[in-house]
Amino acid sequence: MTADKIKIAVISHALVIPSFQSRWKKLAEDDRYDVHLIVPRYWEQTWFGEKVIYETESKSQDNFHIHALSTIGVSNWTRYLFLSLDMHFKKIDPDIIYIVHEEMILVHQQIYFYKSFFCPNAKIIFFSMHALGVPQEKWHQRLRWNNVKRNTDAALVHYPGCLKSLKSAGYEKPIYLQTQVGVDETIFFTSADKRKSMRSTLKFSDKFVIGYTGRLTDAKGVWELYDAFKRLVVQHPNIVLLLVGNGDLKNKIEGDAQSYNLQDRVHITGFVDQDKVPDYMNAMDIFVLGSKTTKTWIDTFPLVTVQAQACQLPVIATKSGSIPWQLANTALYFEERNSADLAEKILMLYSDGYQRDALIDRGYKRSKSLFCITGMSENFKSILNQVLSGQFIFHKDDEQYVQDKAY
Repeated sequence: MTADKIKIAVISHALVIPSFQSRWKKLAEDDRYDVHLIVPRYWEQTWFGEKVIYETESKSQDNFHIHALSTIGVSNWTRYLFLSLDMHFKKIDPDIIYIVHEEMILVHQQIYFYKSFFCPNAKIIFFSMHALGVPQEKWHQRLRWNNVKRNTDAALVHYPGCLKSLKSAGYEKPIYLQTQVGVDETIFFTSADKRKSMRSTLKFSDKFVIGYTGRLTDAKGVWELYDAFKRLVVQHPNIVLLLVGNGDLKNKIEGDAQSYNLQDRVHITGFVDQDKVPDYMNAMDIFVLGSKTTKTWIDTFPLVTVQAQACQLPVIATKSGSIPWQLANTALYFEERNSADLAEKILMLYSDGYQRDALIDRGYKRSKSLFCITGMSENFKSILNQVLSGQFIFHKDDEQYVQDKAY
């Protein structure tokens, strides 16, 4: 390792998931960067409705390093701290620390303390998902937020709603629009062999497959999707529904499908590992996401839509949260909570191959350039250079969305 490499420490409990590490392995392929992931050694993940245990080992290969540390707490991302005398900062001596945690939780604040002692010259970038305002009602929330403003050099956010929240809360440093995980295009891609094999396994070889992947919950509009499917099945016996995931609606949908004798036309997988999701996406003909905005929840960046586009699927979605900004003109939109409108949009794509192809083409190009890890890595390098040099490039009001210009 040469002395002039840019050393980056990326800290997140989410990076215990191997597929989420792909973005950072891609960055480490550039010999100018030395990438260090700091993660819990043992973690119990329940994000997708099933308990999955991750036991991570520290390891290094070329420019990519994983530092697996013990923690207080192993399942609640809001209530854990690293058990380390220096969080390996003394060993790494990072130039940049990128914190991918909610900025108000304790582990985020803990990092400032370690940084001040062991790498005081390091720059700090943090990732924020606060789309409904930064909480400052209580004294300790105001104290933590002041620590964020004082100790960080820049922020990354999912979409403009998060940017607005930070600025409204008084964050005056540069903010960039780039999500934190990205789509691994070495996994999410279209494959004729996968399509043929999976459709044969599902007994959907000659069917038109409407698909969804993720949590089977009301917030994601899964019941509206099922209801829209039911509106179409009588007149269109070739249409089937594939739901990839688990959640509280699974039993309800399976029971209803049984009562209407639709069990052979509805397939629910239950929990599926992330690296198996592309196999199911390749079996689909269209992808639907029906997210709903509520007073307490907003979909700040549903990765599944751009994963589907990377697999060259046409997408139908609501305009909830970040979705219309994320997908722009590459998707067909329906009204939130309106299964009749969704059924109409599905029928449009079912009947119009030309429109499907147009959405596939636009969606694939946008996903590839902005949300797949190769394109994101190039944009992130530009962000790193700006933060290190203090020479920021700012986005102009009349410019289209780019990731490497600050707001």
